[in-house]
Amino acid sequence: MSKISDIYWKTREKSGIMWRRSVGRVVDWPPSPGRFVIGNAESAVAVCTLSSTALIDQLNPHYAAIIGRVYTPNLGIERMIINVVSNPRLRYLVLCGRESPVFKVGEATIKVFENGLDEHGKIIGASGAMAELNNLTPEMLETFRNQFKLIDLINEVNPKKVDKVLAEYFALNTPPYAPQGVFERPDNENNYITMQAHRRQWLEFDPSGYFFIHIDWERHELALERYTTDKRLTHVIRGRAADVLYHTVIAEKLLSQMEHAAYLGAELAKAETALYNGLNYEQDKKIKILDRSSAAERLEDGGTQSS
Repeated sequence: MSKISDIYWKTREKSGIMWRRSVGRVVDWPPSPGRFVIGNAESAVAVCTLSSTALIDQLNPHYAAIIGRVYTPNLGIERMIINVVSNPRLRYLVLCGRESPVFKVGEATIKVFENGLDEHGKIIGASGAMAELNNLTPEMLETFRNQFKLIDLINEVNPKKVDKVLAEYFALNTPPYAPQGVFERPDNENNYITMQAHRRQWLEFDPSGYFFIHIDWERHELALERYTTDKRLTHVIRGRAADVLYHTVIAEKLLSQMEHAAYLGAELAKAETALYNGLNYEQDKKIKILDRSSAAERLEDGGTQSS
C-alpha cells in the first residue's frame, strides 16, 4: 500500500469512517453496521470478541481483517455472518472475549456452524436466549459453514494470548474462498419495507400524565418527575441510567401511549449522555456541547451549575 493511500485510510478511520475501506475486490465492506475496527486487508482472519468491547482496541489489527464484538445471538450473529461471508479473503473466525451467561453468543455461533437451524429458525443445540436467525438465507448460512474454520478461544480475555493465535493463522496465508467471485447479498431479499422516516409531529397528550426530566448534579443522577393531567406530582424516579428509569415507568404503568414511551426513552438517553459528559440538558432541546474544560469542571465539582 502506498504512503498516500495509507494516509488516506488512516485519516478516514480517525474520522470514524471505517466501514467503506475497500478489501481486495469487496467494496464498501463490511455491509452491515456494528462495533468493529478494520485491520489488515490481506489477512484471512476475522475476530469476534463476544461481549468484551475493550478487546477490540487491545488486539493487534495487523493479524486480522476485522475485529468486532457481538452481544446478541439473533441480529448480532446475523450481521456478523453477513459481514464475514461478504469478504472471500476471510477463512478463519476467532471467538474470544467474555461469554455472556445469558445470550451465550460464542456457543450459539459454534452450534449454528455445527448443527445449523431447525424449521423455525432456531439454532440447534444453543442454550442461550434469543438463539434464532430469521434473516439469513440457507445459501448464506451454508457459505458461512463452508468458508470458515472456527477457533474457540471463548472467555480468553488476555490480548497477548489471543494475538499469538491470530499471528499463527495469519501466517498460514490461506487463499480466498471464492477467488472468482464474491458473495453478493441480494437487495431486499426478505421483502422488507424501506422508507424515509416520517416528519416529526407533536405528540397527543397522554391521558395517564406527563413527565419532567432533569439532572441532579449533586447526586450525579437523573430525576424523572411524573405528573397527572391535573398537574399533580405523583412520582419522582431516580437513577443513573436511562433504561433503568424507563423500565420502571413501564413496570409501574405510568404511561399509556407507545409514542409517549418512545419519546421518553429518547429524552432519557439524551439526559444520560449529558450526565456522563458534564453537558447541559434541557428537555425537548438538542444537547449543546460545552468546551472540554467547562464539561470537566462540571464533572469534578459535582455539577453545581444548574442544568
